[in-house]
Formats: sequence, structure tokens, C-alpha cells
Amino acid sequence: MSLYPVNLAINGQLCLVIGGGSVATRKVASLLSCGAAVRVISPQAKKRIGELAEAGLLEWQQRKYRHGDLQGAKLVFAATDDHEIQDRIISEANASGILVNVVTRPEACSFQVPAALRQGELLITVSTGGGSPAMATRIKQELELIYGPEYGRFVALMSELRKEVVPSGGVQAEHKRIFERVLNADVFTFIRKQEWGELEALLRNILPSTLNVSSLVECARKEVS
Repeated sequence: MSLYPVNLAINGQLCLVIGGGSVATRKVASLLSCGAAVRVISPQAKKRIGELAEAGLLEWQQRKYRHGDLQGAKLVFAATDDHEIQDRIISEANASGILVNVVTRPEACSFQVPAALRQGELLITVSTGGGSPAMATRIKQELELIYGPEYGRFVALMSELRKEVVPSGGVQAEHKRIFERVLNADVFTFIRKQEWGELEALLRNILPSTLNVSSLVECARKEVS
């Protein structure tokens, strides 16, 4: 099956995790990091889920799944080993048009979660279609050696540059030339070494004088997360 790649905005959206074990805990962490409104349904759960619930960072309903629980959800993760419950979740999700991921049954998923490398707003994902999550993880680890934090800083710089260039008028071809000048310059080296004075001098040399170079450098200086 050929999967269609997409980056999904779930900020403020209800996402369900059915189950409370180690896998469920990892799913909860990834959902919260993207701003989702997380609800866990499970009679028992790992200590971390309880702590997050006590802190008001998620909702934990301490009971078994029942029909109707998926109403209003954007995504649902069936992180339980109970196959009968898995089948019921799949049936309800498919009938309601809700995207569902069954952790141990990739063939039953309507979406899959790839291994993800994040450097600020830079997101690189690797998927094997559920065939070998371990291989996807290994490739992600290899990519981490290539795409370090400087790439996240660079994306922050380019994002600020777009905010200044695009509203300023001019033709799209000229905008593209400006972006390519920065991309083709030695910006990554200066960011990696945190040589901010040299970076500012470089940008002033290659960018139009009307642009606020100091704000671009300040964006690059900020830590990425």
C-alpha cells in the first residue's frame, strides 16, 4: 500500500489514546508536544500519564473503552493489546471517518506515525509503512548526525526573512533570488559556530539594505526545540 505523506495540524484538536502502557505514554508525549488536547481512556496507566493528568495537561478517564468514545476526535491511537477492543475501535473509527492507528497492527491503520527528526520547525520523517520501525529509527538517527540544531536556526531565520520580503512587494522571481542567495551562502557554518557578527556581516553583504538584518540574526540565535 502506498501511503500519502502529510503533516497534520492538531493544535487544540481532541486526540484519543486508548490504553495506558509504555506505548501509550510515548504517544501522549508526542501529541502534547504538538499542542493536541489529549484524552486517555484506560483503567490503569503509567505513572507519567497520571502525573500529566494531575497537572491538567491531559484528561484521563479511568475506565475501559466503550462505543461512542471516539466522537469528536481528530485522531485515535489504539494502544491496547486487547484485540477485541482493537476491533471495536477500528470499526467505530472507520464508520465515523476518524483516523485510527492500531499500534500493533499496521495493516489496520488509516494513518501511521513515521520516525521523526525535529530541529525547530524543520521536520524530517522516515517511514517503512510499518514494515520495520527499527529501520526507520536507525535512518532517523543517521539523519540526526547530518541535520543538527543549526538547521532549525536556519529555518527560523528564513521564516523571518519571508515575513520581510513577501509583503514588501516586488515580483516572485526576485523573492526567489533573495532566498537562494541566503541558501547558497555560508550561513550554516556561521550558525553552527555561533559566529553571529560574521553572520550579520555576510547577510548585510548579500541582502537588500532595506531588510532588517539584525532581526534575522536574532532569530538564528534563539535555541530551537
